Formats: sequence, C-alpha cells, structure tokens
Amino acid sequence: MNSPDFAPRFYDQKNGFRQILSDRHWLAKVLLGGFLLINPFLVALAPAYFSGQAPSWVHAGFPWILSFNVLSFWFPLGFTFEVLRRARTGRGIQLPDWQWSRLGVFAKEGAVKLTLAVTTLLLPAALWMGAIYGIFIYLLGLPSALLSLFVPPIMLFVIPFCGVACCRWLDGHSVLNCALNYSENIRLFRKGCPDYLIAAAFIVGVNSITTAFFYTIPFGAVFGLCLVDTWFGPIYAGTVDTLAEKAVPEPKFESAIV
Repeated sequence: MNSPDFAPRFYDQKNGFRQILSDRHWLAKVLLGGFLLINPFLVALAPAYFSGQAPSWVHAGFPWILSFNVLSFWFPLGFTFEVLRRARTGRGIQLPDWQWSRLGVFAKEGAVKLTLAVTTLLLPAALWMGAIYGIFIYLLGLPSALLSLFVPPIMLFVIPFCGVACCRWLDGHSVLNCALNYSENIRLFRKGCPDYLIAAAFIVGVNSITTAFFYTIPFGAVFGLCLVDTWFGPIYAGTVDTLAEKAVPEPKFESAIV
C-alpha cells in the first residue's frame, strides 16, 4: 500500500549520484580536480623516490612535481566547498565550472576547508589511531598491519563531523569557531546523526573501492568529496531548519474581557 510519504529506498544517496552525473562535464571536472589535488605523477613516482632506487631523472623531477602539487591542491578543496554550498542552498548545478576567474576563491576556501579538516577530521582520527596503537599493538602485541582495520570506523564519524563544521562556516560563523567549537558541532551532528552515518558509510565504501586501484586515488578522492558534500548539505540544512522552527515561540492567546 503506497502512501504520500513513500520514497524509494536510498533515495537521497541515489539523488546525490544523479545530481553529479547529470552534469555532462562531470568526468572532466573530476579528473581535473583529482590531478590538482594529488598529482598522479606524484603517486606513481613516490614509491621509487622514497625507496632510493629511482633513476636520476626521478630524483631531479620529483621535488618539482611535489612543489606544483603543494601549490595546486588548494583549488580542488575550494571546488568541493562550492559543491557543499550549492547542496546546502539548493541553488545552481551541483558541480561548478573550472574558471580562471574563480581560482582565487577556490584557493581561499580551500585553505578554510583544510583548516577545518585538521581539527575536525585529522586530529580526532589521529587521537583514535594513537589510542588503538597503544592498546592493541603496544600493550597486546598484535601485528601493526591490523591498524588499517580501525581506520573505517573512525572515518564514519569524522567525515560528517568535518562536514558540519564546513556547513557552519557557510552559515557565517568564524573559522576558529567552526574548527574548535566542538560542543556546537557535536550538537548539530547529533541532530542528523542517522542520516550522516548512512551517507558516511556510502562514502567510506566508495573510497575503499577507488583506493584499491591505487592510481585512481586522486580522482576517487575528488569524486567522493563532491558526493559526500552533495549529501551533507541537505542533511545539515534540514537539521538547522528544524532547530529554527523549534526555537520560534508559539503565539500566546489571551482571553478578551468583555
């Protein structure tokens, strides 16, 4: 029996893919973003360079490639921030265009996103992995190779936690407040916790598939960031709208004396 509230299974997740793939230039945008985020040549040459067995041209060229990547990876971070903004507001096509005139904005917002990621994603993940190492590797003596098994569980929580901080910045809060006000970030995260975790579970799975092929890591990372921002934007918007409605006091009616 159908009802007006009936929705297809995983509608939000499917809609995220649909919004990205509906852009006829989505592949070119993702490929360019992946190239700027993590240069594929850097990924290909890094093992040989750090092993000390690379030919002379690799030792000469690798630092230059790395320098280019340090300068370029800010742009795709800002690109995905714009994806989140459009998902948050519901305005514009999901993937912005790569334009020379927008690179300055992408770089600025990429720096903001990196700052927020350090405190809301990388730091909690590092603390978690440090605790896991201390308990299971140092105390219990388990093989260090098992550490990789503990990465997905923490990513399930810190990815949307970082997303909440980014959405708060889009709403006008300061960078430091969004990065360090854990109590407010946690409060908003809890309001949409089930939806955030379902979306994060999808993105952890997508990342596991793309990283398995190694050389697809840069492109899978950008596609994953765009996809998760497409999901997190509406989730956050729904939670803050609900909170705003609850904050509005109900009108009081006083009886008239005739």
